Amino acid sequence: MLDNLIFSLNAVLPIFLIMIFGMVLKRLGVIDPTGAKQMNAVLFNFALPIRLFLDLYSSDFSAIWDVRLIVFTAGSVLTFFFICWGMAVWLMPNRRMKGAFVQGGFRSNFVILGIPLVASIMGYTPPAVIVVITVVVPMFNILSVFILTVYSGEEVVPKEIVTSSAKSIAKNPLIIGVVAGFLFALIRIPIPTILSNTLSHISDLSTPLALIVIGASMNFGKIKERISPTLIVCSLKLIAMPLLFLPLAFMFGICNEGIVALFVMYAAPTAIASYVMAYYMNSDEHFASSIIMFSSMLSIFTYTIGVYILRVVEIV
Repeated sequence: MLDNLIFSLNAVLPIFLIMIFGMVLKRLGVIDPTGAKQMNAVLFNFALPIRLFLDLYSSDFSAIWDVRLIVFTAGSVLTFFFICWGMAVWLMPNRRMKGAFVQGGFRSNFVILGIPLVASIMGYTPPAVIVVITVVVPMFNILSVFILTVYSGEEVVPKEIVTSSAKSIAKNPLIIGVVAGFLFALIRIPIPTILSNTLSHISDLSTPLALIVIGASMNFGKIKERISPTLIVCSLKLIAMPLLFLPLAFMFGICNEGIVALFVMYAAPTAIASYVMAYYMNSDEHFASSIIMFSSMLSIFTYTIGVYILRVVEIV
């Protein structure tokens, strides 16, 4: 039992210690709010899209394409999106908070935490991670743009929702990275070694930079009036989603690698990009920031417990 607990802590804590390092850098004045926003811009517009592009470009889809995992991943994300939407309509009287509530409840920080954490748990990066990323990145961004458009600060007519959502989706760097990587992989377009190495170095920035930015972006102000809905969202994201769908994944016949990838995706804290999208799409950015902060801190415990359970039942 002690060995399983130590394994779980070794898999989870290093990821979050880097986040704490970001908080320390902010406290010391090495990173100020402007610097954090600039780092986030580099991350969102370049490092993460390039990381996704290279991961997909280097994948052999004929070998990793697991239709069962694809269908279950897409179905579970879409189902939970509507669950969160229903909860938001029921619980959130404030229009701008509804969009932030839904996005915070269903959108995972899987791109940043998924690859390193699954690799830490499994000892290698399984193909299932790439499959899940390929499915969830477009879904997270498309559904987030849609719900934030529906619940922007002002009423939006259906035609404007479709037009605005389509433009935002087409310009999203993460979606561009996924689509480009998928197309390059299918067509097998060769990339010169010099360019490939350059992109690889930029890609290597994505995980440590993202974790530092998350820590440096945490703002403990303006959250007192949002603490109750924040904890509701965190409970949905970190507890309800994995408890609801992981047993179903077992019943659906998902392989062990897929179970681990899905667990990390379901139980991941809310994506830091949700704050940026909430800010630019006239949602409640302070609520979004609060959700990111609390879900990131609480996921230390839920992740550790979850990894421990996976270890006990011999999934890993």
